Amino acid sequence: MNNNNGFEDMLKKMKTLLNVNKQVSLDVLEEAAKYFAEKLKPKIPVADRNSKHLRDQLKVVVKNDMVQVIFEDAGWYWHLVEHGHRKRGGRGRVKGRHFVQNTWDAESEKISKIMVEKIIQKME
Repeated sequence: MNNNNGFEDMLKKMKTLLNVNKQVSLDVLEEAAKYFAEKLKPKIPVADRNSKHLRDQLKVVVKNDMVQVIFEDAGWYWHLVEHGHRKRGGRGRVKGRHFVQNTWDAESEKISKIMVEKIIQKME
């Protein structure tokens, strides 16, 4: 008996999504990371003192089977700006700016949508 209610087609698509090639997944992750970095860059605060800004240190790195959005060596202090820190001498606290978390919260659905669409596009 032939069952044409659409579930078989959906099952085939789900099976192909589960068997995604590693290179395809790396390509999709890299594209999503580039999109995130592009959206993050304008939201990074610019320092008044330093000529090396965090905004200029942002980059996407692909290592073996990982894709990362990182700040280069001169941007080591990004987590202090993101989360805040205590002032030297214990005289107070600098409030965090939460630019990474706020960008991720705003763009996470769009990033996941981009990734799913690209995986489906490359698997067909």
